[in-house]
Amino acid sequence: MTKNFNKIVNIKIKSSFKSLQLFRIQWISSLILLLFSFLIIGCAKKDETEIILDNSEPLALAPDVQWAVVSEPYAAFKESKDWSASVIGHCRKGDVLQVKGKSLDSKNEVWYYFEQGWLPSSSVLVYNNRLKAQKISNQSEKQF
Repeated sequence: MTKNFNKIVNIKIKSSFKSLQLFRIQWISSLILLLFSFLIIGCAKKDETEIILDNSEPLALAPDVQWAVVSEPYAAFKESKDWSASVIGHCRKGDVLQVKGKSLDSKNEVWYYFEQGWLPSSSVLVYNNRLKAQKISNQSEKQF
């Protein structure tokens, strides 16, 4: 009886060992198949997209040139960096302007100088390149 019992136990151990080996082989095969499929997908040729650069504004990406987007519905260009200065022009929300200068007034408020005149910092949002400024301007136009 002990011999039969030992035979049965040995058969069950061998069978469970074989099933464990089979499980390991299936698991490793699945892992290899998964890695291979990632390799194939990652190396597949992608559709080429053409990047078009707008050269109409040569200073659009210049690192030392700032661009402003008018944030007020209507803003008045001033002759000097002072609220009481005379109005010399107007602009509207979403207009993109190249910053020509920056200064503080007597009350330490920041003013920006443009070709058309001075605007306070409360009327504009300033960006480090024209593309960012234009993107914000386009988004503000869509809101209306």
